[in-house]
Amino acid sequence: MKKASILQEDTESCYISGRTDALEWHHIYGGRRWRRISEREGFKVRLNHFYHNEPKCKENCFIGSPHFNKEVRERLQAECQAKYEETHSREEFMVLMGRSFL
Repeated sequence: MKKASILQEDTESCYISGRTDALEWHHIYGGRRWRRISEREGFKVRLNHFYHNEPKCKENCFIGSPHFNKEVRERLQAECQAKYEETHSREEFMVLMGRSFL
C-alpha cells in the first residue's frame, strides 16, 4: 500500500519552502534499491521543482536541492528515519534500508 508521506501532512506545499507551485515528489531514499521501499513506506516529500531537482533555486536561495546538495539530502534522510522510528524500532528500519542515516 502506497503512503503519501510520513513527514508531511500537507502534500499541497513544498516541504522545504512552503511554495505551492511546480510540486514534485522526492523519494528521500532514491535509486533502484530504495525507491520502491520509499514509495511503499511514505519515505517521500513534495518539493517545488527548484528545491527538488535544480543545482540552485530560481531565487538564488542558498539551500539548493537534495539531488545537488548533500547536506539537504542527508537532513531529509535523518528526519525521515527519526520519524519512522517514532512508531518502529531501529532494527526494523535497518531491515528495510540496510543502514542507519542517523
